[in-house]
Amino acid sequence: MENKIPPYLLGGQEADSFPDRKIRFSFLDRTIFSSAGAVKTIYLQAETSANKGLIQNINPFVKLLSLIYLVVIVSLSVNIISQAVAAGFIFFIFLLSKLRMADIYRKAFIIAVIFGFVIALPASLNIVTPGRLVFPFISLSHPSSFWIYSIPQEIYFTDQGIRLVSLLFLRIFNSVSVALLVIYTTPFPRFVKSLKQLGVPDTFLMIISLAYKYIFILSRTIEDTYLALRSRLSGNLKKSRIRELAGGRIFFIYKRSQLIYEGTYYAMVSRGYNGNLKLLAQNKLNSCDIIALAVVLAMGIIIILL
Repeated sequence: MENKIPPYLLGGQEADSFPDRKIRFSFLDRTIFSSAGAVKTIYLQAETSANKGLIQNINPFVKLLSLIYLVVIVSLSVNIISQAVAAGFIFFIFLLSKLRMADIYRKAFIIAVIFGFVIALPASLNIVTPGRLVFPFISLSHPSSFWIYSIPQEIYFTDQGIRLVSLLFLRIFNSVSVALLVIYTTPFPRFVKSLKQLGVPDTFLMIISLAYKYIFILSRTIEDTYLALRSRLSGNLKKSRIRELAGGRIFFIYKRSQLIYEGTYYAMVSRGYNGNLKLLAQNKLNSCDIIALAVVLAMGIIIILL
């Protein structure tokens, strides 16, 4: 019988002998990979929050109170020096938590750049914030007026405007950093329990919990469905064909995730859920929790007084 096996399967070619080909991912591929990354981030948060660190061992209710207190203090502070001190204090807490600070600080920095620098950058011009010239931006042929605004001939960055944008950037950066610190050092169920102790209504807590579960289930369903589809395809497809395949499965993905979500809810009902959250154990404060709360309170007072 004639051998019909292709020669490249019979030969012992090394991987280096094949020509280099650059793999190009479509927009849908990148979106699915981002969705998978979001699911992995959930696993990462659950893993890092269980690590043995000084901040992880503090009562979640104390961390929640500290989060609210520090966010208010950072928002009320109007001094760049005090914002820098707050950033240093938050960085010191990150060192005690033994987290991967590079990843967390990168997320906080990106959010601060978008909302605290890019959006607020026009406020540093003399059109919005008057002040002393720092460096010029643009020079017009003649001054003009638009509605209730007067546009001068020389448009430049002012010292007061730069100070305002810098202060807004530091506020957002510090607030997001301390929020991510609490999130990455507190498991989600214990965080919900802390909100319960704070007096948040049960309906709101259940919405948060079920939304958290639904996002997780939907992300996993999208990833599994797309990988199953991709494994049955050979070669690259046109973007129009990919959109047709994805559009035809949107309803299927939604329906499947809905069924899984409803099954989760029915399982909760079968185990006695009646709409009220019951705390199986109250987390009592110990000496370390009281010391941590006192340190945060004292640091907040120092930040305000600077």
